[in-house]
Amino acid sequence: MGASELPCSVIIVGVGEADFGMMEQLDADERLLRAQSGRVAKRDIVQFVEFKECVKRGNLAEEVLREIPDQVVSCMEQAGFKPNRVAVDIHNI
Repeated sequence: MGASELPCSVIIVGVGEADFGMMEQLDADERLLRAQSGRVAKRDIVQFVEFKECVKRGNLAEEVLREIPDQVVSCMEQAGFKPNRVAVDIHNI
């Protein structure tokens, strides 16, 4: 939980045929993680992707980096900075 207060992002790439259910739980897209103690993460810092699924779609880099901009913005906001949000179409870069 403490890492959610730091300027960091965690990217997990699942390789192989394992059950990645726990990794998907860490990627708290639906709601923030809660420790057994009841402490709630300050923000979502984890992005989990399955390698084989991304390779099938041909978008591994896109999937891996998808949440990073929002994670940077949330970290800045948490530190008291109000960054301007800019929509960027990564396909036209």
